[in-house]
Amino acid sequence: MGTSTSSSGGRAGSPLDPAWLPADGAGGTDSGAGEGQGDDREPADGADQDGQGDAATQREDLAPSRRFAPARTSLSTYLRTGDKTHLGAAIGSAVRKGMGGPRRAASTMRRTAQGAAAVGEVLTGLRERDTPQFQNLVQRFQTEGLSIQDLILEVIKEALPSSGSIDEDSVQDAATEALSEFFEQHPDADPLALSDDQIQEVVAVTIANDIMHRLDQQLGQTYERLKLDPVQVQVRRNEAKEYVKAVVQVERERAGKLPTDLQTFASSVLASALEVFSEP
Repeated sequence: MGTSTSSSGGRAGSPLDPAWLPADGAGGTDSGAGEGQGDDREPADGADQDGQGDAATQREDLAPSRRFAPARTSLSTYLRTGDKTHLGAAIGSAVRKGMGGPRRAASTMRRTAQGAAAVGEVLTGLRERDTPQFQNLVQRFQTEGLSIQDLILEVIKEALPSSGSIDEDSVQDAATEALSEFFEQHPDADPLALSDDQIQEVVAVTIANDIMHRLDQQLGQTYERLKLDPVQVQVRRNEAKEYVKAVVQVERERAGKLPTDLQTFASSVLASALEVFSEP
């Protein structure tokens, strides 16, 4: 099931965004709010005067009834059969209906992009060493002779010092997992001198891992309720994870070279991947 705790999903009428997520505009970031909430939509006559516009926005911010039910049905079929068509349908439904559409999902998951970007910024700082902060960190790491796993923990601590909410813990786990996977696959890579492409890979895999965590949280009871061989379930989940990573990897490549603004890069990769997942 992964690192995140599953749930049965929010009840109908509960907010789409969790209570601990700070407000960031009317239901979204600058990249957009929930589907159907574009700025070019004309308000109804008198909406601003009588508050009807606010009421409509509030309704759109609330979860519909059984919003993850179609996704769980498709996931159940995938787990039983291994047919990846149903895996795509499950993830697509989770984004479109369960999370309120790709734009809303990207807004709700903005901590994912922020956390992935923060990890990339620390890795870049360790390589460039152009500030006293990173010069001191590199000197300490070299003096202490840290193992790769210890160094990963130090990078996570530097990039993501806060924790406590589900979102924060989830992105910490996603980034730790991404760095561990990276150094398993690239044992000769110098963690204090990663290339732009290598940093880009870590950022993208962090995003993919956290998308998978989100799916685990919302659809995880499907794994638990089906009486299937646990080994088979784990194989299916690993396949799902690889599928998510493959989609994010494509969007990472489309984003081009690593920009100076890692936050924009991470947000763009997350948003475009969610758009792909939401396609019927």
